[in-house]
Amino acid sequence: MKNVIITGGSSGIGAATAQLLIEKGHRVHLMGRNQAKLSELKNQLGERCSFTVGDVRNTEDCAATYSEAKNAMGCVDVLINNAGLGIFDPLKEAKLEDWHEMVDTNIKGILNMIHLTLSELIERKGHVINLGSVASHHVFANSGIYCATKHAVLAISESLKVEHSKHIRITTICPGAVNTPFIHATKNEDLLKEYVPNFEKGLDPLNIAAQMVHVIEAPEGVNISEIIIRPGV
Repeated sequence: MKNVIITGGSSGIGAATAQLLIEKGHRVHLMGRNQAKLSELKNQLGERCSFTVGDVRNTEDCAATYSEAKNAMGCVDVLINNAGLGIFDPLKEAKLEDWHEMVDTNIKGILNMIHLTLSELIERKGHVINLGSVASHHVFANSGIYCATKHAVLAISESLKVEHSKHIRITTICPGAVNTPFIHATKNEDLLKEYVPNFEKGLDPLNIAAQMVHVIEAPEGVNISEIIIRPGV
């Protein structure tokens, strides 16, 4: 049994991952901003689920999450950095605050949680799972800053691997389009009309959750460094 923190845990990939992990006998501690959804998940998933209401951009919220996770589970074996967002716009039309929000969430949020948990994860030979994207490898129009943040996520994972591959497992999971509320952070109506149908035809969050469980339950001595998963035919 593993004790797992999942950020961005109130819906989408985070909630689906919590569901599968608990079905497999693990414990999860969720972090998210929506208290009502977290409470509902807790009621559905039972005593193996606990949660903290918080924002990964806020270091005090992150510290509270880590403390409450240890109180609820006793220790932490796995950190899943799932929280993230994309706000798509042509560069010339984009708002600076949207760029900052993506950097603060997608990069600084991951760093906040890694900094808090890394010593314990090294001590316990634990596991860091970072949610990347196909945008960790490619740059697309109207999403350049989002792509930059996801390139950074992959680089953070690689830096952990370079320094700590003998002490912890590190995995980056890089999905293509997933059918979650993710796309609705975008405010550009023309892009929404184009992108929403593509995301609605995307992967089920449970497809990504299954990969999370797969890498966590990999045999001892096996580290799955990266998974790229796209919608198929």
